[in-house]
Amino acid sequence: MAKKDKDYIKALQASREQTEAYYRKSLVKTEQQKFLEQLLLKTKTEFQNIADIACGGGTLSFHLREIYPGAKFTLCDFNEEALTIAKTLHGDKAEYVHGSIYELPFENEKFDLVCCWQTLSWLDEPEKALNELLRITKKGGRIYASSLFNLRHDVDIFAKMYDHTRPASELGFSYNTYSAKSVNKWLAGKAVAHRLHEFIPEIDFHYDGRGIGTFTVKTENSRLQISAGYLMNWAVLEIEK
Repeated sequence: MAKKDKDYIKALQASREQTEAYYRKSLVKTEQQKFLEQLLLKTKTEFQNIADIACGGGTLSFHLREIYPGAKFTLCDFNEEALTIAKTLHGDKAEYVHGSIYELPFENEKFDLVCCWQTLSWLDEPEKALNELLRITKKGGRIYASSLFNLRHDVDIFAKMYDHTRPASELGFSYNTYSAKSVNKWLAGKAVAHRLHEFIPEIDFHYDGRGIGTFTVKTENSRLQISAGYLMNWAVLEIEK
Protein backbone atom coordinates (compact mmCIF):
# COMPACT_ATOMS: atom_id res chain seq x y z
CA MET A 1 0.00 0.00 0.00
CA ALA A 2 1.40 3.40 -1.01
CA LYS A 3 2.11 5.95 1.72
CA LYS A 4 -0.60 8.35 0.50
CA ASP A 5 -3.14 5.49 0.65
CA LYS A 6 -2.07 4.66 4.19
CA ASP A 7 -2.40 8.34 5.10
CA TYR A 8 -5.95 8.38 3.68
CA ILE A 9 -7.02 5.44 5.83
CA LYS A 10 -5.22 6.91 8.82
CA ALA A 11 -7.09 10.20 8.36
CA LEU A 12 -10.49 8.50 8.19
CA GLN A 13 -9.77 6.36 11.22
CA ALA A 14 -8.28 9.22 13.26
CA SER A 15 -11.56 11.10 12.75
CA ARG A 16 -13.55 7.91 13.32
CA GLU A 17 -16.57 9.47 15.03
CA GLN A 18 -16.87 12.29 12.49
CA THR A 19 -16.35 9.89 9.58
CA GLU A 20 -19.08 7.56 10.85
CA ALA A 21 -21.43 10.50 11.45
CA TYR A 22 -20.82 11.62 7.85
CA TYR A 23 -21.66 8.13 6.57
CA ARG A 24 -24.77 7.85 8.74
CA LYS A 25 -26.32 11.22 7.95
CA SER A 26 -27.23 10.11 4.43
CA LEU A 27 -29.73 7.65 5.87
CA VAL A 28 -31.94 10.68 5.49
CA LYS A 29 -31.96 10.93 1.70
CA THR A 30 -29.83 13.85 0.52
CA GLU A 31 -30.73 16.25 -2.27
CA GLN A 32 -27.94 14.79 -4.41
CA GLN A 33 -29.31 11.29 -3.91
CA LYS A 34 -32.76 12.50 -5.00
CA PHE A 35 -31.12 14.07 -8.06
CA LEU A 36 -29.46 10.75 -8.94
CA GLU A 37 -32.77 8.94 -8.68
CA GLN A 38 -34.34 11.41 -11.11
CA LEU A 39 -31.54 10.75 -13.62
CA LEU A 40 -31.85 6.98 -13.20
CA LEU A 41 -35.61 6.93 -13.66
CA LYS A 42 -35.26 8.85 -16.93
CA THR A 43 -33.26 5.93 -18.36
CA LYS A 44 -36.28 3.62 -17.90
CA THR A 45 -33.82 0.78 -17.29
CA GLU A 46 -34.14 -2.02 -14.75
CA PHE A 47 -30.51 -2.41 -13.70
CA GLN A 48 -29.65 -5.91 -12.48
CA ASN A 49 -26.02 -5.79 -11.33
CA ILE A 50 -25.07 -2.61 -9.45
CA ALA A 51 -21.69 -1.55 -8.07
CA ASP A 52 -21.31 1.18 -5.45
CA ILE A 53 -17.63 2.14 -5.65
CA ALA A 54 -16.09 4.06 -2.74
CA CYS A 55 -19.37 3.25 -1.03
CA GLY A 56 -18.55 4.67 2.40
CA GLY A 57 -21.24 3.55 4.82
CA GLY A 58 -23.44 2.22 2.00
CA THR A 59 -26.20 4.81 2.22
CA LEU A 60 -26.37 5.47 -1.54
CA SER A 61 -27.11 1.79 -2.22
CA PHE A 62 -29.46 1.74 0.76
CA HIS A 63 -31.76 4.11 -1.12
CA LEU A 64 -31.15 2.54 -4.55
CA ARG A 65 -32.36 -0.81 -3.24
CA GLU A 66 -35.83 0.75 -2.95
CA ILE A 67 -35.80 1.46 -6.70
CA TYR A 68 -34.15 -1.79 -7.77
CA PRO A 69 -35.21 -4.37 -5.16
CA GLY A 70 -34.35 -7.29 -7.45
CA ALA A 71 -30.84 -6.14 -8.32
CA LYS A 72 -27.59 -7.57 -7.02
CA PHE A 73 -25.56 -4.94 -5.13
CA THR A 74 -21.79 -4.96 -4.68
CA LEU A 75 -20.29 -2.40 -2.30
CA CYS A 76 -16.59 -1.60 -2.52
CA ASP A 77 -14.45 0.71 -0.40
CA PHE A 78 -10.78 1.16 0.51
CA ASN A 79 -11.68 1.74 4.16
CA GLU A 80 -12.61 -1.55 5.82
CA GLU A 81 -14.32 0.28 8.68
CA ALA A 82 -16.71 1.81 6.13
CA LEU A 83 -17.63 -1.66 4.90
CA THR A 84 -18.35 -2.71 8.48
CA ILE A 85 -20.85 0.15 8.75
CA ALA A 86 -22.34 -0.73 5.37
CA LYS A 87 -22.95 -4.30 6.55
CA THR A 88 -25.13 -3.00 9.38
CA LEU A 89 -27.38 -1.36 6.74
CA HIS A 90 -27.51 -4.08 4.11
CA GLY A 91 -26.79 -7.33 5.90
CA ASP A 92 -26.84 -10.21 3.42
CA LYS A 93 -28.56 -8.12 0.74
CA ALA A 94 -25.21 -7.01 -0.70
CA GLU A 95 -21.69 -8.26 -1.38
CA TYR A 96 -18.83 -6.38 0.29
CA VAL A 97 -15.41 -6.00 -1.33
CA HIS A 98 -12.31 -4.27 0.00
CA GLY A 99 -10.36 -2.57 -2.78
CA SER A 100 -8.79 0.54 -4.26
CA ILE A 101 -10.61 2.56 -6.90
CA TYR A 102 -7.35 2.56 -8.87
CA GLU A 103 -7.22 -1.26 -9.01
CA LEU A 104 -10.76 -2.55 -8.59
CA PRO A 105 -10.87 -6.29 -7.87
CA PHE A 106 -13.52 -7.06 -10.48
CA GLU A 107 -13.51 -8.63 -13.91
CA ASN A 108 -14.06 -6.58 -17.05
CA GLU A 109 -17.64 -5.58 -17.95
CA LYS A 110 -19.21 -7.02 -14.81
CA PHE A 111 -21.84 -4.38 -13.88
CA ASP A 112 -24.63 -2.66 -15.80
CA LEU A 113 -24.77 0.26 -13.33
CA VAL A 114 -21.76 1.74 -11.51
CA CYS A 115 -22.08 4.60 -9.01
CA CYS A 116 -19.20 6.52 -7.48
CA TRP A 117 -20.48 9.21 -5.16
CA GLN A 118 -18.58 12.33 -4.01
CA THR A 119 -15.23 10.62 -4.53
CA LEU A 120 -13.43 11.80 -7.69
CA SER A 121 -12.75 15.22 -6.13
CA TRP A 122 -10.68 13.55 -3.43
CA LEU A 123 -8.37 11.77 -5.87
CA ASP A 124 -4.93 12.68 -7.18
CA GLU A 125 -5.52 10.60 -10.32
CA PRO A 126 -9.18 10.99 -11.35
CA GLU A 127 -8.61 9.82 -14.94
CA LYS A 128 -7.10 6.55 -13.71
CA ALA A 129 -10.12 6.02 -11.46
CA LEU A 130 -12.53 6.73 -14.32
CA ASN A 131 -10.72 4.19 -16.49
CA GLU A 132 -11.34 1.56 -13.81
CA LEU A 133 -15.03 2.47 -13.57
CA LEU A 134 -15.27 2.12 -17.35
CA ARG A 135 -13.46 -1.20 -17.32
CA ILE A 136 -15.89 -2.87 -14.93
CA THR A 137 -19.00 -1.50 -16.70
CA LYS A 138 -20.74 -3.60 -19.34
CA LYS A 139 -21.21 -2.29 -22.86
CA GLY A 140 -24.54 -0.51 -22.83
CA GLY A 141 -24.22 0.08 -19.08
CA ARG A 142 -24.05 3.40 -17.25
CA ILE A 143 -21.81 5.17 -14.77
CA TYR A 144 -22.90 7.98 -12.46
CA ALA A 145 -20.18 9.88 -10.61
CA SER A 146 -20.85 12.84 -8.34
CA SER A 147 -17.95 15.27 -8.02
CA LEU A 148 -16.91 18.91 -8.22
CA PHE A 149 -16.89 20.05 -11.85
CA ASN A 150 -16.14 23.44 -13.35
CA LEU A 151 -18.75 23.82 -16.09
CA ARG A 152 -18.26 27.51 -16.89
CA HIS A 153 -14.48 27.83 -17.22
CA ASP A 154 -11.83 25.59 -18.78
CA VAL A 155 -9.90 25.46 -15.51
CA ASP A 156 -8.98 22.55 -13.25
CA ILE A 157 -8.38 23.31 -9.58
CA PHE A 158 -6.22 20.89 -7.61
CA ALA A 159 -6.61 21.97 -4.00
CA LYS A 160 -5.20 20.69 -0.70
CA MET A 161 -7.38 21.31 2.34
CA TYR A 162 -6.51 21.10 6.04
CA ASP A 163 -9.49 21.05 8.37
CA HIS A 164 -8.13 22.06 11.76
CA THR A 165 -11.36 21.07 13.50
CA ARG A 166 -10.65 17.36 12.88
CA PRO A 167 -8.09 15.10 14.60
CA ALA A 168 -6.38 14.17 11.31
CA SER A 169 -6.19 17.71 9.93
CA GLU A 170 -2.39 17.71 9.77
CA LEU A 171 -2.52 15.13 6.95
CA GLY A 172 -4.62 17.26 4.61
CA PHE A 173 -6.73 15.96 1.73
CA SER A 174 -7.46 16.78 -1.90
CA TYR A 175 -10.63 18.64 -2.82
CA ASN A 176 -10.31 19.10 -6.57
CA THR A 177 -12.57 20.61 -9.21
CA TYR A 178 -12.32 19.34 -12.79
CA SER A 179 -13.23 21.20 -15.96
CA ALA A 180 -15.58 19.81 -18.58
CA LYS A 181 -12.71 20.11 -21.04
CA SER A 182 -10.61 17.68 -18.99
CA VAL A 183 -13.52 15.27 -18.61
CA ASN A 184 -14.00 15.30 -22.39
CA LYS A 185 -10.32 14.51 -22.85
CA TRP A 186 -10.35 11.69 -20.30
CA LEU A 187 -13.35 10.00 -21.94
CA ALA A 188 -12.47 10.56 -25.61
CA GLY A 189 -13.04 7.32 -27.52
CA LYS A 190 -13.91 5.37 -24.36
CA ALA A 191 -17.70 5.82 -24.14
CA VAL A 192 -20.72 6.13 -26.40
CA ALA A 193 -21.74 9.39 -24.71
CA HIS A 194 -21.31 11.37 -21.52
CA ARG A 195 -23.00 14.36 -19.90
CA LEU A 196 -22.42 16.60 -16.92
CA HIS A 197 -25.60 17.41 -15.00
CA GLU A 198 -25.17 20.48 -12.84
CA PHE A 199 -26.54 19.99 -9.34
CA ILE A 200 -28.22 23.06 -7.89
CA PRO A 201 -30.14 22.35 -4.66
CA GLU A 202 -33.77 23.38 -4.48
CA ILE A 203 -33.54 24.01 -0.73
CA ASP A 204 -31.19 26.00 1.50
CA PHE A 205 -28.31 24.21 3.22
CA HIS A 206 -27.28 25.49 6.66
CA TYR A 207 -23.97 24.99 8.44
CA ASP A 208 -22.67 26.95 11.43
CA GLY A 209 -19.42 25.08 12.09
CA ARG A 210 -15.86 26.23 11.56
CA GLY A 211 -14.59 23.27 9.54
CA ILE A 212 -15.66 21.59 6.30
CA GLY A 213 -19.43 21.73 5.87
CA THR A 214 -21.55 22.89 2.95
CA PHE A 215 -24.01 25.78 3.14
CA THR A 216 -25.82 27.73 0.42
CA VAL A 217 -25.95 31.41 -0.47
CA LYS A 218 -28.88 32.60 -2.57
CA THR A 219 -28.26 34.50 -5.78
CA GLU A 220 -30.86 36.08 -8.05
CA ASN A 221 -31.55 32.88 -9.98
CA SER A 222 -29.73 30.12 -8.12
CA ARG A 223 -27.87 29.01 -5.01
CA LEU A 224 -24.12 28.89 -4.50
CA GLN A 225 -22.78 25.98 -2.47
CA ILE A 226 -19.83 26.88 -0.25
CA SER A 227 -17.69 24.91 2.19
CA ALA A 228 -14.97 26.56 4.28
CA GLY A 229 -14.81 29.42 1.79
CA TYR A 230 -14.44 27.04 -1.17
CA LEU A 231 -17.02 27.07 -3.96
CA MET A 232 -18.69 23.67 -4.33
CA ASN A 233 -19.56 23.23 -8.02
CA TRP A 234 -21.28 19.86 -7.70
CA ALA A 235 -22.40 17.98 -10.78
CA VAL A 236 -23.15 14.38 -11.74
CA LEU A 237 -21.16 12.85 -14.58
CA GLU A 238 -23.28 10.38 -16.52
CA ILE A 239 -21.45 8.00 -18.86
CA GLU A 240 -23.04 5.64 -21.35
CA LYS A 241 -20.56 2.93 -22.27
